[in-house]
Amino acid sequence: MTTLKTFAPDYLIEAAERSGFLQCPTCGVIWFGRPNVTSCPGGLDSHGKAVRVAVLCRWNCDKTIPIEHFAEHLDSIEHDFS
Repeated sequence: MTTLKTFAPDYLIEAAERSGFLQCPTCGVIWFGRPNVTSCPGGLDSHGKAVRVAVLCRWNCDKTIPIEHFAEHLDSIEHDFS
């Protein structure tokens, strides 16, 4: 069985690798921070190595958002959720 590098389609692989978000390929948990920790935070070694994911804002802009810009992006005027 091959190990996934990302859960992103080909055109988003580069964005996924830069995103800062990781996902467990078995249980689906997504996390960010501590990029050197690539196993499931549930401590379940059987889940295997995490893969990078691209996070897209689908509100009205369809942009990939890296973790370092996530709060700034959601706080922008175009994301007035009220």
